[in-house]
Amino acid sequence: MDIQGILALETRRYQAMTGNDLDALAALLHDDLIYTHSSGVVDSKASYLEALRSGNTRYLEVEQREQQVKLIGEVALVIASSHIEVDVKTVRKSLDLRSLAAWTATPSGWQFIAWQSCSVKL
Repeated sequence: MDIQGILALETRRYQAMTGNDLDALAALLHDDLIYTHSSGVVDSKASYLEALRSGNTRYLEVEQREQQVKLIGEVALVIASSHIEVDVKTVRKSLDLRSLAAWTATPSGWQFIAWQSCSVKL
């Protein structure tokens, strides 16, 4: 996988999130996913998908402002800044974030295995 391929996977992930396409999203997520939200809440693959399925979390818009990819063996790290509009338990949040996303090569292709983000003031 090259840098453009990883960026394409990131685009597919964000499209699945904002389109609430949980089947497409689930296919991209590694079974051992660790998703750490900017609030400090940590989700597994199952709990993350359930939050989306239940409507407790609904991504409305994701704007990637900057992305840098580091390929290290079977891992790709995406260091980024973004703006995200999301409804969390019916409360609209407008988030400006710095994030670290990790993808790993698996026998079935590259999968998203970790997310860590923090809020930034722009």
